[in-house]
Amino acid sequence: QVVTWARHNMEISSLDGIRWTIDDALKYVTRQVRRGASFDGIILDPPAYGRGPDGERWKLDECLNDILKGCAQILAPMNSFLVLNLYSNGYSAMLADTLVACAFGPAGRRTSGELVLRDDFGRILPLSVYTRLER
Repeated sequence: QVVTWARHNMEISSLDGIRWTIDDALKYVTRQVRRGASFDGIILDPPAYGRGPDGERWKLDECLNDILKGCAQILAPMNSFLVLNLYSNGYSAMLADTLVACAFGPAGRRTSGELVLRDDFGRILPLSVYTRLER
């Protein structure tokens, strides 16, 4: 459903050339590294856990470093970006920033923070943490 909304936003914004993928992130990135692919932008919003169609088990803590290392190989070296969004408990903005820095090295500019909602009474509800890398 989210990809459908994103695709609709792309169309009404008169954008093109965006590829939307719903796949096992680690398998997809590994395939793209093998193919020598290059991307100008990567948006990662991985679930904390899940199961694949053949009973494969997905756990973010076990796969995130490998996914980021693969993304570092396929993200274009200039004029590119990566956004990592983590809504899993136990991840802080500082940890997300450190994970991206370890995978991508010092090149580029990173911004990290929390996504929150503020209610009518001014209370803040934390939703997720993010890191954005710009090259």
